[in-house]
Amino acid sequence: MNSQESFVRRAWQGICGSFESGAWTRVYFGVLALLALVMFYKAIVSPQVAYADDRIALLNLREAWDPAATGFGLRQTSNPREEFTTAYLRFRARPSVQKLLKDDPQFASIAGKTNAAYSRMETSELRGERNALQSAAEFDSNLYLMEARIDSFAKDQARSYRAVFLIMGVGLLVAVVGFAVLQFRLRASSAGAAKNRAFSRALIAAQESTRLRISYELHDTVAQDLATAKIYCGLCEGPYAKQASTMLARAIEEVRSICHGLRPAELDRLGIIEAVSQLCTQMTRETAIEVKLTVEGLDHLLLEQETEINLFRILQEALTNVRRHAEAKHVRVVLFGFGDFIELTVDDDGLGPRGAEPGLGRTGMEERARMIGGRFHFGYGPWGGACLRVTLPTRRKEAT
Repeated sequence: MNSQESFVRRAWQGICGSFESGAWTRVYFGVLALLALVMFYKAIVSPQVAYADDRIALLNLREAWDPAATGFGLRQTSNPREEFTTAYLRFRARPSVQKLLKDDPQFASIAGKTNAAYSRMETSELRGERNALQSAAEFDSNLYLMEARIDSFAKDQARSYRAVFLIMGVGLLVAVVGFAVLQFRLRASSAGAAKNRAFSRALIAAQESTRLRISYELHDTVAQDLATAKIYCGLCEGPYAKQASTMLARAIEEVRSICHGLRPAELDRLGIIEAVSQLCTQMTRETAIEVKLTVEGLDHLLLEQETEINLFRILQEALTNVRRHAEAKHVRVVLFGFGDFIELTVDDDGLGPRGAEPGLGRTGMEERARMIGGRFHFGYGPWGGACLRVTLPTRRKEAT
């Protein structure tokens, strides 16, 4: 087994195990709350602040215009016209005012008339013409219109943004409700799947218990009676007695084979490694398929009886499928322990899956793996044939 592949697998399992459904839920609602705050700022606060600044700047400009207007005969105060010119040019250069000129054609029209009136007013003043008063009056009137238009445009934009904010808020609410419903359904589905796994687990446990009882009864009663009958036949004389003795010997061997299939004695006496080794050896002896077994990293693991029997049954079914369908010449079986997991891999150089629908055998193997919290994979292997990989949780041995 490649150590790099094992390391990547362990790292991935650690990453997946570090996030539970509750953590993902908190992250989801945190992101939704952040989006709501950003939308609220963009929809309500930000435009109001911008247009409020523009209105304040325009009010300051009008205040600066009041003393400047006296030079054109409109006010009876001093005439700081240079300060007003600077303030007016600064107002026109504001980025928010430039944006408003692009977004609102009506304000742009008023601003254009204001600029034209201001230019005529300056030109007339420089030339000493008498129509400077008329241009100044037009400029004064347009300043009031600009202020009114900014206020009206700000209100229109606020209404538009509030509508967008309402729609987005409803969308967020729908998303939250949809997520809650989806989570409820997932929990219900998970609970149903857990019940199904518990039922399957109990059913398979009952089957194994029945197999064990039948195996013991066959071995302790039927096989013993047949062996006794064989002994008595050996005491008799004649060709029929010899023939009966041969048939009884064959029946005893068949009963023992059935007992081994129902519950291998090696699994109870010697453990999973010896049982798997004998299973691989038996297949090599009975067929032309060479089965190579590799065991690594199992010394520090404590395997429960349920894990052992399910692992043995999965390998038993996998080798049976290889014998029946794969047309393989070589099979590699690997038992690998890492962390708190044990992994069984079966590779062959046969025909491969070929897109075939899973049959009862493969479905049963997958169900056995999943009912004890394991993972099941079936696909093409490195030799071009089928590859079966089962990962089951287990426990580490306590250090002594």
